[in-house]
Amino acid sequence: MTAVPARLLNESFLSKTASNEGREKTAEVTGDYIHDRLREAAFVRKILDVVPVTRTDCQVSETHDTLVKIIEIEPRSRAMALTFRGQPEARYFYGERIAVGFYSIFSEKLQKTEQEIMAYTMPITRILEDNSTKDLQDVEDREFLIHVEGACQALQKEANAATDTELNYTTVNAGTCVQYSILKGELAAAAGANDAVVRPLQRPDIARLKTVIDERRLTTDCMLVTEADLNGVLQWTVQDFGDKVQSETTVDGYKHNSLLGVRLVRTIKTDILRRGNIYSFAAPKFFGKMFVLNNPKFWIDKQANMLSFQCWEDIAMVIGNVASCAKLELYSGNANPSAGSQSLIASFTPVAESALGALNNRVSTGLKFPALVVA
Repeated sequence: MTAVPARLLNESFLSKTASNEGREKTAEVTGDYIHDRLREAAFVRKILDVVPVTRTDCQVSETHDTLVKIIEIEPRSRAMALTFRGQPEARYFYGERIAVGFYSIFSEKLQKTEQEIMAYTMPITRILEDNSTKDLQDVEDREFLIHVEGACQALQKEANAATDTELNYTTVNAGTCVQYSILKGELAAAAGANDAVVRPLQRPDIARLKTVIDERRLTTDCMLVTEADLNGVLQWTVQDFGDKVQSETTVDGYKHNSLLGVRLVRTIKTDILRRGNIYSFAAPKFFGKMFVLNNPKFWIDKQANMLSFQCWEDIAMVIGNVASCAKLELYSGNANPSAGSQSLIASFTPVAESALGALNNRVSTGLKFPALVVA
């Protein structure tokens, strides 16, 4: 099948947005496209069960002016509802049910003139993917990780006599901090100092992290790791891998989707999942759910020759059992935001929402080579 040139796609897009009816139809189709891309790109959707719901599946909250989804909690489990736009308080919900609130996530409003769109040599779908889709999935992933970290820190506090305790090279070697839901990597524990240097991932690190969940009458289903940290396995030897995998890895890198029997969820989003942090999770039915009330909706408006785009969705997330997640830290410094020195915390936590997204193309700021200077 011959690919349609980007110029023709963009001209077709512009012609369809010339009328109200055309904009409505285009918005509907574009919303479906963004939904499909989100499913592929957001790592939270590979860890939680994603459940579509309708208005009739929800209830009106008694405490705020939004909808909630009432879910049942497993016996003896403690749940945590995600509250978007803010650091989570480690509030556990006990009992048979929990009300999970829905929140709207909006992409940044994008404006382009007709002439700008006609001048693009890339299809309009690429523009939407680089903006609207990326905005939504980054917020989903960031908020999910903030709350997972809160769950791990809360259980860590509980294991240390309900006291917020530093976890670093010093406290590990002094035996003054219990490693319960958060572990230091083998090389981090032997670092000799408290710092933010990320050490290579070791085989015993994976085995220890897997055991945290496995000894709670659960089974580790997956691990979330950055590609940069997973590169640590490239230093493993034939004693770690065996002849067959060692030979494959030497030629092709580590291409498998599991490690030591655990499914890998790999990401390049090091501004959200910061290097040195690896999380493990039980199966979704024991861990949590993501409810989607409104799949991504796309809005288009046109004033004269100016087109405006924006996308939003309504979702809810819940960690149904806070004991179903654990964390491995490959650095020796303290990442507990409630204890000890905070000088290194910024190296371990997701960047601010406004700073999400790596800016690798710096042409707009004048950084290009070779530079042309007119005398």
